[in-house]
Amino acid sequence: MLSPEDAAARVIATDKRFAGAAQLDPGVIGASKWWRATPTSNGGYTIAITLGSGDCPAGCISKHTWTFTVTADGSITPMGESGDPLPTSQ
Repeated sequence: MLSPEDAAARVIATDKRFAGAAQLDPGVIGASKWWRATPTSNGGYTIAITLGSGDCPAGCISKHTWTFTVTADGSITPMGESGDPLPTSQ
């Protein structure tokens, strides 16, 4: 059975910009790269990866999020992206 951590690791491996993303922890201050997993009805997960920029110790001024569906067998489907434009240094 696929865990949220396994699903996130599969997504993180698809793009070097996602390397180092950690599971979202609302108690952490200053994080600039995180993932969130939401279970789906078919045993998989929706994984949202967010990259923040601009004064992240204060909560990140800008955020850009990619969303993926990961099925129970580990297949990944990109669902889209949203948010602020990415800085050119990303």
